Amino acid sequence: MVYDLIIIGAGASGLAAACKGIMENAKCKILVLEKEAIAGRKFRAAGNGKCNLTNSEFNGKCYHSQNQSFIDNWTNRHSYRDVIDFLNSMGICLYEKDGYYYPLSNQGKQVTNILYEKSRLAGVEYRFETRVTDIECIECLDIRREQQTTTDVSCYAVKAVQNGGETCSFLTRNLLVATGGKAAPKLGGCEDGYEFCKKLGLQRIDPYPALSPIYVEDHNLSLAKGVRLDTTVTLKGEDLDVKESGQVQFNENSISGIVIMNLSCYQNRRCDQKYQVFIDTLPTLSWNNLKEFLLSQKEHFPEEALILALDGLLPETFIRYILKRLRIEQNIPLKDVSEKQFNRLTSALKKLEFAPVYREDYDKAQVTGGGIATEEIMIDSFECKRHHNLYITGELLDVNGKCGGYNLTFAILSGIEAARSVVSNGQNQVIHN
Repeated sequence: MVYDLIIIGAGASGLAAACKGIMENAKCKILVLEKEAIAGRKFRAAGNGKCNLTNSEFNGKCYHSQNQSFIDNWTNRHSYRDVIDFLNSMGICLYEKDGYYYPLSNQGKQVTNILYEKSRLAGVEYRFETRVTDIECIECLDIRREQQTTTDVSCYAVKAVQNGGETCSFLTRNLLVATGGKAAPKLGGCEDGYEFCKKLGLQRIDPYPALSPIYVEDHNLSLAKGVRLDTTVTLKGEDLDVKESGQVQFNENSISGIVIMNLSCYQNRRCDQKYQVFIDTLPTLSWNNLKEFLLSQKEHFPEEALILALDGLLPETFIRYILKRLRIEQNIPLKDVSEKQFNRLTSALKKLEFAPVYREDYDKAQVTGGGIATEEIMIDSFECKRHHNLYITGELLDVNGKCGGYNLTFAILSGIEAARSVVSNGQNQVIHN
């Protein structure tokens, strides 16, 4: 049998494509091949399982790519409402909180289950624990006979290995590669898609971990492990100066939190550059106000230990870390703290500096930056320019977004567009009407 569409990968993009394809044409023969035992393992885990699906702030500035014009053109063509409308059509209701959209169930696994079950019941065939090992474009005699033509007709041969080692192969008129990237290997992240595209001669932007912690050089940082602070963070490089506000978590050898993950996309994208991170740990106070506060404590409580004077500002473990880093005795009486020490302390709390170091940590990254160059695909269909009827969608492409549902938005909408194109093209051929 020759399928109308084979989808490699049952993640967010693959599931969206399967649903859209079967909704557009109930007779379309669709096969989804997934190496994991269930659909959407990574999809289920998004947002700690709560699954932030899209965001009303949707625009080109929310994404990273080597080809910014692609991002700007693509976001201008779409709206976050496109995701909401699609999910509503599948029986998935969302609610909004501060511009972020979540499923009413607050469970990503239920979103995955609905997309899988409804597409399966509509006729989409799924094969799990089936890892694709090779794809090849070949001349297909079966299609020539079916269409009663003597014209050369090509299709894709997909080879795979099932659980247990059994090999199998499939033929399809259209092939959609939605394998995702390298991030979160424990949830199915892999390099398979890159290898398939490399064989087909497609250009690839070197992948990098995105939405990850930023690792820093500071042997005292373990003293602040587990501390969370509302901050303003600035990342500076040779030609970069980006600022974000939000909560930062201090770890043994890294800093994390949504604001840090967003900034990591800039740093990891150009890991050959040197960067500096500056954290304002008390953004509600100016440098002068903080200094005045400390001096007033000295005036009114001269015998009080410095560490106690800071208790009203920050968690104790963080104060111990700062004083250790500055090599200031924590129990020194305020009357003995010098003007220079007060200045150093104030500056450290208002502009705590770190030297980031790049680590290729895909285990902790939420998505993969880089990937197949967007110049290789058509923006309105995600069809490959060099290979007719080959589609590439989702995280495998050189498009990654910041936290807030943007990556799922791109995965879902690119899958929908590819499926729509497959069915539209098929109406001019033979998609089992």
